Amino acid sequence: MSASAGGSSKGVGMADLKELASALYARCLSNFSPDHLFYQQDLLGLGVIPNNDLALLMKCAQSLVDQSLMRMLYGSDDRLAWKLIAQSDAEKLQNLNAEERLIYSVVESTGRSGVWTRTIKSRTNLHQTIVNRCLKSLETKNYIKSVRNVKYPQRKMYMLSGLQPSEDVTGGAWFTDGVLDADFIRGLGGWIEHWVSARSWYDRAAAERKAAKRQKIRPDTAKGEPQYLPYLPSYNGYPTVTDITNAINNSGLTPVTMGEASIAQLLEMLCFDGRLISLRDGAAYKSVKKPHQISLQRDLGLQTGDQTDQDTTDQDSLTQGGNGMTEAPCGRCPVFTLCHEGGPVNAENCEYFDDWIKKSLAF
Repeated sequence: MSASAGGSSKGVGMADLKELASALYARCLSNFSPDHLFYQQDLLGLGVIPNNDLALLMKCAQSLVDQSLMRMLYGSDDRLAWKLIAQSDAEKLQNLNAEERLIYSVVESTGRSGVWTRTIKSRTNLHQTIVNRCLKSLETKNYIKSVRNVKYPQRKMYMLSGLQPSEDVTGGAWFTDGVLDADFIRGLGGWIEHWVSARSWYDRAAAERKAAKRQKIRPDTAKGEPQYLPYLPSYNGYPTVTDITNAINNSGLTPVTMGEASIAQLLEMLCFDGRLISLRDGAAYKSVKKPHQISLQRDLGLQTGDQTDQDTTDQDSLTQGGNGMTEAPCGRCPVFTLCHEGGPVNAENCEYFDDWIKKSLAF
């Protein structure tokens, strides 16, 4: 008797029921995403079950559950619901015993986050010996794999073998085998700082050499040391996170493709270290130091690391250079607080100003 010919589930044979269940599964696959949660009305609305027979629907759904093609669970408001299982996953489940299938479903439900062995035990209510045996069997069959969580390195975690752990588990690009890769972070941070610095300052000497080359002036007359000047406040050519990420990925520095989220984390760290400045709430970045200062720092081996306050002061004096306040005699004057008009120390009788002005302005 055909399923479409009868109005009651009682007249449907096993062969017809299995055929109807297969049709229901196929219609679910074609009309919804694999992650869709099906309720009774969703399944009846597909037009597969004759006369919207609820009893027949339950039999078809149970048939799919028995074949491991559907999983029964409870959705919102504790309503009965179903979720599709892919054919490949169903074949795996059919080869497992009841205990292994239960543990597999718990591991699968956690996705890329993984699940702790103690959590598996509490959810399944199985003895620890049984849990360990099933986990070993599933891992041997390459259905699941153990992963290391950087937040909980002492916990043994499991997830499906075909999934890649989330960044919350692995720590992202900055961890190798669950251990923070400080050397990689330090090296990449130094490269970023220099690359950003080369785009944060106007190289006057280089511009003059280019102009001299265009005008066919003899190279000797165009030589000069780097003269880096700040750009105007209206300048909008500072590199963005996207620019920096693309530069890193195109440089061949890393064996894997870096994402913007990971690079943004490193840029934030460089800003906290006082090496970069975030512009427009992270829309772009500029370097604190000029390119030749960063190169000098690298040549002297003064890379960022564990340093004392005195080491940091010495490094700054060697590599960071001065600003308007520190270059003028006033900025370094030991009696600055006594200097005022008519006082014992004042700008009119300062013995350092003339020398400084002559040296700076080459008078």
